[in-house]
Amino acid sequence: MSSQQNPSTHADVDIVDEHGHGHSIAAWAGVGVCLVGFLILCLAVVFTSLVWGIVGGAVIVASLVVAYVLAKAGFGVKGADGKPVGVGRPKR
Repeated sequence: MSSQQNPSTHADVDIVDEHGHGHSIAAWAGVGVCLVGFLILCLAVVFTSLVWGIVGGAVIVASLVVAYVLAKAGFGVKGADGKPVGVGRPKR
């Protein structure tokens, strides 16, 4: 017999989404902005443009700011009150 618990025994918690794993508006927005920054940076390498390289790097740094601000505004894995939000969270 396995020493691991059966996930189906936890009726009030979704084990797969237990820690959020970035399933939030803040995470998706941060990744989206970061991808745009990497696209700009890649084009800067292909077309050898220092200015666009700096712009791409700035957009990548801005993606961290976007994700942080949205998370603090309550759109992250935890709400503005610090409690977990979303489907599959423990019922309080």
